[in-house]
Amino acid sequence: MKKLMLIVLGIALSTSLFGQSCLDDVWQCLRNGQPPKAKKFLDECMKSYPDNAQVWLMKGNVYYRLCESDMNKKKADPAYKPRYPNAAIEANEAFLQALKLDSKVEPKTGMMGAKLGQQALAIPIFEMGTAAMQEQNFADAIRYFTLAANNFELGAETSNAALAYYEAAVCYLQIQDPANEKLMLEKAINNGFVAPNAYVELYYLYKADNDTAKCEGILKTALNSLKDEDKILLAEPRMDYYASINDNENLISVVDEVMAGINAKGTKSAEDLNMIVICATWLNNSKAYDKAVNILNDAMAQFPNDFGLLSQMGYRYYEEMHDYMDKVKELQNQKRWNDANTINLSPEFRQLKENAHEWCEKAYQANSDNLDNNKRLRELKVLLQKEIPQELNDKINAHLKQE
Repeated sequence: MKKLMLIVLGIALSTSLFGQSCLDDVWQCLRNGQPPKAKKFLDECMKSYPDNAQVWLMKGNVYYRLCESDMNKKKADPAYKPRYPNAAIEANEAFLQALKLDSKVEPKTGMMGAKLGQQALAIPIFEMGTAAMQEQNFADAIRYFTLAANNFELGAETSNAALAYYEAAVCYLQIQDPANEKLMLEKAINNGFVAPNAYVELYYLYKADNDTAKCEGILKTALNSLKDEDKILLAEPRMDYYASINDNENLISVVDEVMAGINAKGTKSAEDLNMIVICATWLNNSKAYDKAVNILNDAMAQFPNDFGLLSQMGYRYYEEMHDYMDKVKELQNQKRWNDANTINLSPEFRQLKENAHEWCEKAYQANSDNLDNNKRLRELKVLLQKEIPQELNDKINAHLKQE
């Protein structure tokens, strides 16, 4: 038994010594600035010691140096094509494997430990993600960005990790994977990423899940994080949120904030007009018709022929007209025929239809190619028994054929 133990010990010792000798050659090449030569020695080591943590750790260092060499040459000559384009990934996988085999594995003098090596690889792997994204290779880009984010987090570089997660979210958006896009946006924001479009996109992802609590939460986070001048970009999701919980008071409060900012400028820009139309849309959808008329009239005093303003004014009366129509149907369902007829024949109902027609007609004159306004206008002409121009029918039919 003693003799057998000595034989086993002898084999283990010789294997260890051979492994150290093999790694010494690799190590010396790296110290001499010869990573390609180090790779040749390493390949032999890998064949003999595929399960040795020290060998994998050295592989990580070799491939990191190959990656670094390629990057330096690329900086010196933008036309240079990397000789080892996948070296950063190979290095990262090697560092991970080393830790898997021995979580306490230590590097040779002058070499990087596994965790430090992963941190050092974060930037080159991020750059690989950027290149893949530009080539619309989104699957690889996602892989690289998430890997870079993990490596940045190892070094507590939260802002860089946040950016990497955000870029991964953009890639998931491109391939229409909302579940993973949401996950990446959450990780980006949790790491301190601050950007209006990230908050807005995450809000609508939560809305698609009917998660009202998270919708509210992300809007609060955004309002607490963004600069005052950027908060205008949250106006529409905020109005959307308040409309979804039937909170007209706060919805109108947001409109007042927006309008105060716009009016403080004096002259209104195209972006301002678009925001006024958005505000009016939410007001009309929430049946705050008088408030909608006020902000539209104020804007039209300066821009009387703007299609968006004219169309939204038509929409205001069109929506209230349909409120009357819904009431008539409700009364008819209750077999309250006289009450239904009273509303149907009332001058107020007739005036709503006339007002809606007038403004939709004005909008049509400003832009005859908007399908929504055109369909409303045709419906109103039918209700008012007015002649429908052939051009209007043709435009609507042409749009419908394209859908």
